[in-house]
Amino acid sequence: MPTLLPPFTRALMRRPSPNFADGETTAPHLGKPDFDKAMLQYEAYVGALRDCGLEATLLPADDRFPDGHFVEDPFVIFRDLAFHCRSGAPSRQGEAESLKPHLAGLRTVDPPPGARMDGGDVLFCADRVLVGLSARTNAAGFAALRRALQSVQADISVEPVPFSGVLHLKSGLTELAPGVLIKDPALKTDFDLSWAEVIRLPPHEGYAADVMPVNDTLFIAAHCPAAFEAATKYHDRVIALDLGEFVKMDGGLTCLSLRY
Repeated sequence: MPTLLPPFTRALMRRPSPNFADGETTAPHLGKPDFDKAMLQYEAYVGALRDCGLEATLLPADDRFPDGHFVEDPFVIFRDLAFHCRSGAPSRQGEAESLKPHLAGLRTVDPPPGARMDGGDVLFCADRVLVGLSARTNAAGFAALRRALQSVQADISVEPVPFSGVLHLKSGLTELAPGVLIKDPALKTDFDLSWAEVIRLPPHEGYAADVMPVNDTLFIAAHCPAAFEAATKYHDRVIALDLGEFVKMDGGLTCLSLRY
């Protein structure tokens, strides 16, 4: 099955700031992250993307934005389009400005006033785009993104997905393979997913629902045997990375880089 996204050749990332534990989180029960351990995990992540052949741009930390290393949230990239997301979290508004100069060659589109969105709520599947409606992404943000995506591909299917139980849509639902979704049982939605096979993870592996396809490689969370079994059913090359310190801050594989 053909996919909407072309092969990735580049990745844009930002190093975590030493104050990243001051960022937004819905999981304080997991404890405060250890910065030194987090940086070891982060360096392994950066190295793994480079090993996949991506040209990686790694920006310095910016302590003005404790969540600034979650660079997927300020932009959604589709072919030559870079849609500027203005987060529903006030502390995260402004992160995009320092990223823009590094997206040269892409057409940047700013949202209208009142439109709110985090890139973590935008899931590109093989044949459609799902946009979660959340505390970070509102209906105006969804409508603005749909217009922008349709300016690139007029017949693209962009669907709103109301949900609860997790921070971002991709915190609890991603596409494992064309027509196959992997889901955290904590994510609750009435959206019709009958068009896909849905693999439901055990609750203790729920965070592993955030998988990251990069060309011929699938990245998954480490120490999650159910997710690994599902991944190896559909992919020959599966890389498991431990990002446990970022999970404490609602982070995961997809949010730590902009891949395009």
